[in-house]
Amino acid sequence: MGIFFAGIAASLLPKQFRDRLPFVYSLDLQKGAIVSGLLEGLLSLAAVIVRYLVFLPQRVGEMGERVIERGAETALISEAVQYGMGYIAMVEHLFHPLTIVLIYFTVEGVARFLAALTTEEIVGTLPLYFLAWAVERFGRARAERALGPRVPDIVEPVYSPDYDLRIFTCRPKRHWDRMITVSHEGQFYEVVGEQAGKLPHRFIYRLRKSKPGRVIRTVDEYDPDDVLVVEKPSSGLFTQAVAWLGRRLGMRVVEQGAPPPIPDVVERLTTGDFELRISSCRSKPTWNHLMTVEYEDELYEVVGEVVGTTPHPYVYLLRRLPQGKAIRTLHHHSPDESLREP
Repeated sequence: MGIFFAGIAASLLPKQFRDRLPFVYSLDLQKGAIVSGLLEGLLSLAAVIVRYLVFLPQRVGEMGERVIERGAETALISEAVQYGMGYIAMVEHLFHPLTIVLIYFTVEGVARFLAALTTEEIVGTLPLYFLAWAVERFGRARAERALGPRVPDIVEPVYSPDYDLRIFTCRPKRHWDRMITVSHEGQFYEVVGEQAGKLPHRFIYRLRKSKPGRVIRTVDEYDPDDVLVVEKPSSGLFTQAVAWLGRRLGMRVVEQGAPPPIPDVVERLTTGDFELRISSCRSKPTWNHLMTVEYEDELYEVVGEVVGTTPHPYVYLLRRLPQGKAIRTLHHHSPDESLREP
């Protein structure tokens, strides 16, 4: 029973909050979203109706008392006057801020219920998305201040058998891993290590020239002054809302300023907790722990999502589906699907 109620509570959270829960994979989020959406819609609708039934006679009574106070008691006999007071009370109730909020939660509850029931999409409640947006913005600002001022990188050639270049930077380059190829002054490099530095260059990266025959997957055109450019926060809340609404209406919604679509990059790996990495130019919002992905006649489950680099900023980690695990939703993946879906 505790797991059931935990699933209901977790289904209300935005994905970035929900994925941080250590026990999220043991919850039935679809059932929780169905129940929470249904309860949210029904309770909000009931509150609108009950409030109207209480508000209408009370408001009409108040207007009648004012008419009597002004000495126009005989006017209350007129059906037109009574109808007019009822109509005015109904309009006041409809446009009251509390009524508007309740109507919104009624619509939201129905939408969340239908999304979970028909597409198994888990959609949180809007107030918590606002909270997530505020926490994200506050966290970014605090992290930016903690890292100190932005200064250009220092590039230092090194004559060592282990690496050929050392880069001192004031900001971490989280997308630099063993799969990235760094291009600098016409030469390709691979990242071989990272160490802590001193202010203002708190991060030091060691690079060596790419070996002949090394497969180049993603190239980062490196510029020491790139770190001076502060990335503009994306309008994640608005974009998610528009994209979700577009999917509900069957529309093709593309983020403003998004680059043209290109095929996904699929990589097979033999180490770590996953065996397939799919890098995409477009987000796949329905890919969660309930999704089973079929690729080249093999079944995989989604175990994580990380931030990639342009032009593939969305990276999904998959592993082979364990034997006996139920298949809820099956997606036949094609690297070209991003050319068709925003």
